[in-house]
Amino acid sequence: MIRLAICALFFLPLTSCGKPSIEDRPIRPSEVSDFNTLFSARCAGCHGTQGAGSGSIALHDAALLQMMSKDTMVDLITNGREGTHMPSFQSNTGNPLTDAQIHVIVDGIYDSWDKNAPPWSASKRYELQQGKITRGQGAFADMCGQCHGNDGLGASAGSVVDPAYLELVSAQYLRTVILCGRPELGMPAMGSKIDDRTADDIVAWLQTFRSTQ
Repeated sequence: MIRLAICALFFLPLTSCGKPSIEDRPIRPSEVSDFNTLFSARCAGCHGTQGAGSGSIALHDAALLQMMSKDTMVDLITNGREGTHMPSFQSNTGNPLTDAQIHVIVDGIYDSWDKNAPPWSASKRYELQQGKITRGQGAFADMCGQCHGNDGLGASAGSVVDPAYLELVSAQYLRTVILCGRPELGMPAMGSKIDDRTADDIVAWLQTFRSTQ
């Protein structure tokens, strides 16, 4: 009886466990194809849960998505933005995103959050162009001075001419925030009150406060 029991123990794993099925195999990071999973893992840390904004701008913003093309967003995720905290998610040697995953993220953002864009956003461009500093200072005082002070040093809101702040943001970011705001921080969108050239002029003036060191 003891011998029979020992034999049964040897044969039991072969009959009860068997070879794991393909469905039971763990999914590799490069195989994840669910938008919510990818966005939560790779984007939400800076852009907030459901894209509502956090350390950086909200992507759950129909005005921004109306102005920015899908190709531009693919390029930003793929290559990052030099001089900012936006990394390249394709050259990341630790755990890069595949081309397919980048397109899943971009398509998911637009499919989920590009509805009901405000009318003004249809006529605005996303890309920054060279503005004029001499026009920018006056435009800043007119459009932004109430909250940030005519000199940009801060009033009811903080300073936007502090070199330490400007080291953290790109010129393109400044233009985007002027037009789309940072609603989660209480900054309203100015896109309905300001034209493209004036936004570029304000950014050109703000750029003069960057540290040259």
